[in-house]
Amino acid sequence: MGPRSLKNQLRLWLLLTMLLVLGVSAALSYSRALLYATQAYDQALLRTVLALADEVIIDANNEVKIEIPEVTSHLLSYNEGDRIYIRISAPDGKLVFGEANLPPPSRPPGGNQQVYYNSFYKNEAIRAVTFGLPESNAINAKNILITMAETTGKRDALVAEMIEEMLLPQILMMILAAIVIELGIHFALKPMQDLRESLLQRSHRDLSPLDTTVSPLELQPLLHAMNALLSRVKAGIQQQQQFIADASHQLRTPIAGLQTQAELALRSTSPEAVKEPLNYILRSTTRLSHLIQRLLSLARTDAASSQHVFKPVSLTSLIYDECARWVGPAADKQLELEVLIEAQQDQVLGDALMLSEMLNNLLENAIQYTPEQGLLQIRLWQEGQHLLLQVTDSGVGIPSDQTELIFERFHRLDPNQGNGCGLGLAIVAEIAEQHNASITVTPGLEHPTRYHIGSQFTVKFERDDTLPENPRPKSTDPE
Repeated sequence: MGPRSLKNQLRLWLLLTMLLVLGVSAALSYSRALLYATQAYDQALLRTVLALADEVIIDANNEVKIEIPEVTSHLLSYNEGDRIYIRISAPDGKLVFGEANLPPPSRPPGGNQQVYYNSFYKNEAIRAVTFGLPESNAINAKNILITMAETTGKRDALVAEMIEEMLLPQILMMILAAIVIELGIHFALKPMQDLRESLLQRSHRDLSPLDTTVSPLELQPLLHAMNALLSRVKAGIQQQQQFIADASHQLRTPIAGLQTQAELALRSTSPEAVKEPLNYILRSTTRLSHLIQRLLSLARTDAASSQHVFKPVSLTSLIYDECARWVGPAADKQLELEVLIEAQQDQVLGDALMLSEMLNNLLENAIQYTPEQGLLQIRLWQEGQHLLLQVTDSGVGIPSDQTELIFERFHRLDPNQGNGCGLGLAIVAEIAEQHNASITVTPGLEHPTRYHIGSQFTVKFERDDTLPENPRPKSTDPE
């Protein structure tokens, strides 16, 4: 099934509305016309019946008789196509005059009262009135019933004429309204057509926001959503361009060095002369491999920034899993690795892989810059509506004027120390930002025990009270 036309849907709903209005109007018009026609002809019918009642007499033998003058008889016979039927019956039910089989009313009228009713006679619809004429002035006098009926041809013709006169102007107004509505739909939807033309004429490189000042109010949410999408696409392209520029800059120097050392090795004539370039190539490839891993992590972090599909993540499990990976390197440097879990509720909404990458970078950074027989502490605790994850080391520390710069890409405190590339802490900061968390670093503190604190990184998460509490022990040291 193909896409539905908005214009056709508007036409359909407006047409249905107009037909509904026309139908209701026709029903009301028919009801009013029928009422007016019925009242007019019923009154004429009653006047004729009353005229007949004046001609009814009761003779000396107490018999009911009627003498219809010639003029009255002529008037009764002339009815413009409708047929007139009369029935006059005595109080005892005996037929005095007229049609013996003319249907009577369902309820006989009282004295000097009339009853109107509809029925069928000789396969034709009739409208009838029965008048009760008392035979005497006595209280308990019985009534002479005078019934007159006529076919409904004139009534139906009058109703049809009245409906036609009522509906014809309404139908003409509906046609005029349909023309105006069609023009209105065309002009109302024109901004959407203009928007389409504007987008078709745009260059694929033009990601500037769409102009929302000249668009109707109903299009504003759509335009704002499209501008938000363009902004995200532009930010994604800028991130890709920045990543390519950073990668090119960082890869250019080691690759040039590898090329130079390879050329030296090729020109060397003795094994001893080849050994030094090969050692340089080995160190450079190790550092280059580390750089490539960091660049890939940075690319994954940038890509994940636009795909926020977060799930509950246990920080306790995360800490133990990452510490297990770094137990070996920490033991090689004889570091005291301490884990303190002091939070009853240890879960946050986030991406488990990204959070693992963040903690992995913090631990790697701490182990790399902490001297042998030092301290590495990981602590998790809650403070109000926040969960705090802290990594503390007894390393060389960070100068106070560098605490903000260390989170920038490719920034290193000492380019000549270690195999770092200046991306680890930048990745940590970006992952924290994507999880609506903040990260701070506090240099140069004194630990309550024998260690001097080199640096202390603290990540503050928003705590979600709807997540379950932590069932794991509060404090332990990894084996």
